[in-house]
Amino acid sequence: MVRTLSQGLSSLSIAVLHQDADGVFDFSENLPSFWPGGPAMGQTPAGALPPHLAVQFVDARTKCLASGEEQSFEFELLNGTQQHQFSARTSLDEGSVIFVMSDITDTVARNAAFASLLREVSHRSKNLLAIVQSMSMQTANHSESIADFLAKFRGRLHALASTQDLVTESNWRGTHFRSLVNSQIRRLGVDTTQKLRIIGDNPVLNPNASLHVGLAIHELAANARLYGALADDGDSPGQIEIEASIVPDSADGSNLVIEWDETGIHHNARHHVPRFGTLVLERIAPLSVGGTARLNISRSGVTYRLIVPPDQFEA
Repeated sequence: MVRTLSQGLSSLSIAVLHQDADGVFDFSENLPSFWPGGPAMGQTPAGALPPHLAVQFVDARTKCLASGEEQSFEFELLNGTQQHQFSARTSLDEGSVIFVMSDITDTVARNAAFASLLREVSHRSKNLLAIVQSMSMQTANHSESIADFLAKFRGRLHALASTQDLVTESNWRGTHFRSLVNSQIRRLGVDTTQKLRIIGDNPVLNPNASLHVGLAIHELAANARLYGALADDGDSPGQIEIEASIVPDSADGSNLVIEWDETGIHHNARHHVPRFGTLVLERIAPLSVGGTARLNISRSGVTYRLIVPPDQFEA
């Protein structure tokens, strides 16, 4: 019976100490191997424990005897270089006192990690809402009608949601560049087998870079779908090549250079990027990732070059 009890206490990381009516430890079970001073049998807390810990045990025993009510406290013990946290409950046993102690190190760590995760989710949610708010206001400012606003805003919102799904699936690590591009292109609902080529490196963009690079790709792709290489005009000769290159930089390490090269547009195509799209490509995306961008639009095509600094991706 005693052995079974001991095994049960061990599996639950629970230890027991008993003090007689004179305050002397006369029983212990399952004390951790790093318990200061060993089992401490035949000694009082003052003689068996470090001063700071002895004070807690004496105080809990005194209050328990005076009130007849269970007392609780927490303390820490050092196991080599690792700090362990314990929760202790003190209860009466016919004039003597029993201390039941639990190692709560893992529980405290999980709670801290959960609290940190909640703060991170709150922070990212606020950032995402700020992006949506800015996007809605800018889209409204550059729309000619309610119908025009709804069409543009819906597309941008879906693009943002698509990227957010990829980021969430990766446990907030980010997303691979090619997965991000393919996700945005697929939303167009067109066969790009003969017209689109993605080459170069495939780094993991962090969540912030994923969102803003995703928006930039959406603007370029949506424009190509309406007016350019991906337009559904039956005989468009357009081609798109998207290249990602990790390029060494003597000052900051290696930058990620993303290039969109759209060529061979149908001669009669009315090719342009909407004003807010231009704002996203030339200002919002590069500023949000701390990089630079260059957009060039001509009758023959569109080229776009975005430089992403090293703190925004993993090679």
